Amino acid sequence: MSWGMWAGHLVLALSFLLMLITVVTFKVLHRRSRRRAPLQDRRVGHLPGQQLVARISHHDTEVLTSISMMVTSLPLMFMIWLTFRVRWQEVQVSWVEAMFLVGALVLFGWGLTTYIRHYRARERVRDGWTAEQVTGLQLNRLMVHGCLVLHDLPADGFNIDHVVVAPRGVYAVETKSFRKPQQAVEGENYRVSFDGRALRFPDFVEAGAPAQAERYAGWLDRALRDAGFDVPVIPALALPGWLIDQAEETWRSAKVKVFSPMGNGASFMAKNIVRIDAAQRSAIAQALALRFPKIEG
Repeated sequence: MSWGMWAGHLVLALSFLLMLITVVTFKVLHRRSRRRAPLQDRRVGHLPGQQLVARISHHDTEVLTSISMMVTSLPLMFMIWLTFRVRWQEVQVSWVEAMFLVGALVLFGWGLTTYIRHYRARERVRDGWTAEQVTGLQLNRLMVHGCLVLHDLPADGFNIDHVVVAPRGVYAVETKSFRKPQQAVEGENYRVSFDGRALRFPDFVEAGAPAQAERYAGWLDRALRDAGFDVPVIPALALPGWLIDQAEETWRSAKVKVFSPMGNGASFMAKNIVRIDAAQRSAIAQALALRFPKIEG
């Protein structure tokens, strides 16, 4: 058997090896330069059904892998069969072959770009999901104080991460996960200050998150008024994993309550100031629950 008959196998092996080297190199460089997740190395509890969600994700991946195998099985076997039928000694390299090589490199580059984009997007989504999970677990503890808690409430084109219907008001809670810098002054890489308008992290300033929390609370306020409930709606922003510095005056006067949900950080929502009685809290929660989608059979 001549070396030419192994050309198809060599091409497949080269493609796999190039992919493996590229992916491993990207991951190594990414780990060296990336910022740390705010909840890295923390133990996080499970929400109801979380183990089942992980199993569903696993089976979804296996289903997609099986479909890909079925789709590519015939073309792959056909290509390998052709490598044994080609008379390699008669093959001449010309501009046509060069065009196919360029096409292969373009496809590989497109795949690499897509991989990097989705890898980074998955990292951001995973951080956000973990932050929402931690915040949700802490907010659920408020139910023993008469609060009713809803998570991931569908709105008009967006979702409100958490809604706490408390005796003193309705809180629209947004959760954000901002990564910590690896290099910072000792003890400062986990601290953020809030001046009532913007968050000042060790190496950047963020004003969009408080503004978003305020907008979402405004929507919730209008939705409740349309449903016949005239109750105070307070925007809140949860930053799990961060230590928040803010003056007492800022806490009292700022439109958005910025807090860390860790420990008893969310206990301010359950203070014994009754503006909404138990019956009205239940009615508000039931009205908001109508926005959740129905489970399809």
